[in-house]
Amino acid sequence: MLWTLIKHEILTNLITFRFFIAVIACVSLVLSVTLVLTDNYERRLASYNEALQVHHEKNFSARTYSYFSPQLDRPPNPLSLFNQGLDKRAANSILLRRDKVPSLWDDNYRSAGFDNPFRHLLASIDIVSIFQILLSLLALVFAYDAIAGEREDGTLRLILANPVGRGLLVFAKYLGTMICLILPLLISFLLALLLQLQSPAINYSTADFLRIGGILLTTIVYVSTFYLIGLLISCISHRTATSLITSMFIWVVLVFIHPNVSLFMVNHFIETEEKIEQANREVAQIAERFQREKGKLRDPFEWPFLLKGQWWGSATRKDVTHIEVDSELEIPTVKAYYETLEPKRIDTADTAWQVRKQAYSETFVRKSITARNALRFSPTGLYYLTTAAFAGTDRTGIENFFKSTRRYQQTILNYFYDKKAFGSRQWFASDKGTVRWDDMPRFSYEPLSDLQDAGSRAFGELLQLFFLNLVLFIMTFVIFNRQEV
Repeated sequence: MLWTLIKHEILTNLITFRFFIAVIACVSLVLSVTLVLTDNYERRLASYNEALQVHHEKNFSARTYSYFSPQLDRPPNPLSLFNQGLDKRAANSILLRRDKVPSLWDDNYRSAGFDNPFRHLLASIDIVSIFQILLSLLALVFAYDAIAGEREDGTLRLILANPVGRGLLVFAKYLGTMICLILPLLISFLLALLLQLQSPAINYSTADFLRIGGILLTTIVYVSTFYLIGLLISCISHRTATSLITSMFIWVVLVFIHPNVSLFMVNHFIETEEKIEQANREVAQIAERFQREKGKLRDPFEWPFLLKGQWWGSATRKDVTHIEVDSELEIPTVKAYYETLEPKRIDTADTAWQVRKQAYSETFVRKSITARNALRFSPTGLYYLTTAAFAGTDRTGIENFFKSTRRYQQTILNYFYDKKAFGSRQWFASDKGTVRWDDMPRFSYEPLSDLQDAGSRAFGELLQLFFLNLVLFIMTFVIFNRQEV
């Protein structure tokens, strides 16, 4: 009996015009977006490879130790084609400096143009954006007359006159219609994946395919959520017109109004300017203390010069290419100067970073967590957060790059200490030979690609979507079971 009811629902939906529109809309929109995103990814990857080569040559062409200030590049994430998240908004390149610790916080406040990337969470177009709008709408369109339509036509009474349980009928309608909804999803999803794989720039690993599978599973659960919302409304409503209007209202609220209003409220009511200004004042005071300590030392490159010769550089880097004979006696003094100054500079940068790190936690991280919690009240928000975690484009995935740069910065400093570079002639002068960087550790960045790690970050939201499905199904069953036909 169950299979008969499911087959009836499948055949009824397959011959409808709305199923035809669903397939055409899904395939055309997803493929067109995939074409644009794939081309954009190829351009980004080409720019990354070019920058990587240029920066590698430049990084290890420094003639003195003090001139070593490497620029590190972050590769684009191919899974951002599914969910762009923060992948395009965070810095793609970081210049390491001894007087500053790199962080995502600095990047956002300096160059992103707003103090919380979650503010424009749903603004970018990607495959997930298409699914979260189009498939949620289609699910409600397929559901609004599932029960209300048959009640209005009188066919529901005839069906229940047979030995068919109401719970069995609801379950059959759910399974039959979900199969019809999953078909355009699978067709468009697989075609988009095949189109991506045609690009020589995209090479997914086994872990990537598993994470893509996680995105597909989340999409199916998301579609199921909206179908059950529509089925519940159809069960409560006695007319299809009422069911359709109510479904469209709920769709606008859940897909557009709630996520955007929630994020607006988070940005509007959580004040961060005072904490940011306080942190900036503390950092400025730390910098002033360093300048006072530096002023107590005799800068050999301020008038009157201790060294006579030819040099160029800035306050943090020097390259003396020629030193006159009568200045050779001052070399030990210059060495002692940098041997004292540079550790102080590094300690100052670390102290400033601790202040910035605390401010980062109280402003950006706090807003991100609050925004995440606010989004959890909408299936669209849960869908976005889950797919971003699987794609590795959430805050944790992007922060991983900055953690890697900070580790590499510490590796460089340890290298300088081991080499006793601060007290060496080659710290500031290349007249006796340039520095050889053969034994300098190279930067290696591994994006978060482990399925277990991505799954653990996505598990909470995905579980909420499953639980929401269960609650909606139980509510539909209970209400339909108690209704008069």
